[in-house]
Amino acid sequence: MRKALIVFRKEWREILKNKLILYTIGVPPILLAILPLVMMYFMRNEPVDPEDLAMYAQFVAALPWLTPQEVVMYVLLNQFVLMFLMMPVVIPVTIASFSIIGEKEQRSLEPLLATPIRVTELLAGKTLAAVVPALLTTWAAFAIFLAGAYFLATPALLRALLSPMWWLAFFVMAPLFCILSVAIGVVISSRVNDTRVAQQIGGLIVLPVVALAMLQTFGKVLYTTQTFALACVVLAAVDVLVIRVGSNLFQREAILTRWK
Repeated sequence: MRKALIVFRKEWREILKNKLILYTIGVPPILLAILPLVMMYFMRNEPVDPEDLAMYAQFVAALPWLTPQEVVMYVLLNQFVLMFLMMPVVIPVTIASFSIIGEKEQRSLEPLLATPIRVTELLAGKTLAAVVPALLTTWAAFAIFLAGAYFLATPALLRALLSPMWWLAFFVMAPLFCILSVAIGVVISSRVNDTRVAQQIGGLIVLPVVALAMLQTFGKVLYTTQTFALACVVLAAVDVLVIRVGSNLFQREAILTRWK
């Protein structure tokens, strides 16, 4: 574990030197925290659009303790839960791709692997370096959003926003997404040698999240705590599978002899 922490500290120093990664880590979370608050500010005193009310009629029936206006705002704000979950997907794969492939491009990975460090310790350190900033920025953005919602939302809407589903999304699903993203980053990095290619391929991971958000936007489904709990179980199983695949592909001998 001590060697993994040494790798973690080394990775953090490299991250702090790279302005592109710092922008990737810092700017999107701030925007995602502000956008729903701006939307809430302008919508709270506006009458409900009849078209929106018709689209979300089934949700109005399913949430009788909210007014029609609060239901429309709640459904729209729920999209931002899924948008927030894009951060623990995009940020780790960006860091992991730069961390591993960047070392290959700089010819510094081979000397690192030639030192007495196990591959599991190396991957653990690099995983921590990718997961920690993603989770911290995601949680910080969520805290900013909740602080703003406290002043902008009605009491009933605020209670809905503080439902177990949101806590499950941010404190269980987000870490699982982080781990999955890093594991996929390791798999991609074992097959390509260009950071930009790895990031483009890794960016495809967000497509399922976007698709899920669109389904709710168009009134096809309303996600619940049970839905997110089931998703967490599935994500945990996928994490285990991808970690095993990534560990098998990330072989010290293959790296030292074939990664050129």
